Amino acid sequence: MKFGKELGIHLEQTLPEWKDKYLCYKPLKKLLKHLPNPDPSPHLQRWFVTILNQQLDKFNDFYVDKEEEFVIRFQELKQRIEQVKEKSCKDGVFTSEIEFSDELMAIRREFVTIHGEMVLLKNYSSLNFAGIIKILKKYDKRTGGLLRVHFTQLALRQPFFTTEPLTRLVHECEENLDLLFPLEAEVVESTSSSNAKAKAGTSDSNSTTPLSVGEGGSDVYRRTVDAIRTIKGLKKESSTSNPLSFASIFGNQDTDDTGAITDTQSEPDCDDAHSPK
Repeated sequence: MKFGKELGIHLEQTLPEWKDKYLCYKPLKKLLKHLPNPDPSPHLQRWFVTILNQQLDKFNDFYVDKEEEFVIRFQELKQRIEQVKEKSCKDGVFTSEIEFSDELMAIRREFVTIHGEMVLLKNYSSLNFAGIIKILKKYDKRTGGLLRVHFTQLALRQPFFTTEPLTRLVHECEENLDLLFPLEAEVVESTSSSNAKAKAGTSDSNSTTPLSVGEGGSDVYRRTVDAIRTIKGLKKESSTSNPLSFASIFGNQDTDDTGAITDTQSEPDCDDAHSPK
């Protein structure tokens, strides 16, 4: 499936408030058709680079704002856990075990939601970067220029592509979920997933992501899984022999590119939910 169609399907399924934050891929693709072929003037190239820089600014603004939001929300959730622990140690604060369980379950749902949104933001980074690479490749092919090499290096240094802090936050969130709400039955280990892919002839050496096997799930869960599938499809189709290819760049970015995805509809073990850690 072509990238434009992949992106279009993803945009239809992503969070509504995120849709206008993605790369304007179709308008850029149409714009390229009107450029002189070959060798546009330096003026036209500067104009096209200005448009691409505006797209990078849009990615950066959205990504940085969401990352800061996640840090704040995550800290607030950890504070709520500590408050629940303190309450559970005081006689008479909780009227019943059910009240304690309900409050803990509310925290768990928010943990799962923020985890899904963080993984979705990582895939937002990947999809937009992939789109930039596609547009640059089309530009060079159309004009005979060499803009792709320079601009790809520029994009690699942008905040929206610097996902290591977000990756650490995703892992910390997973650690908290594992500690507070063990869900061994709903997670498939990455080795099982890799074995299945190997049998199907679609092994992905960079994939170490366990996926939920719980049925249903929240909108965030479904949209995040969709985004992960899109990224994996792009990696599989991209040539790894070219150092500027999508697969090569993302293979070097970080190997654990999505984190575990937990289904909000899955319920933890009741004994664990009722027992403060």
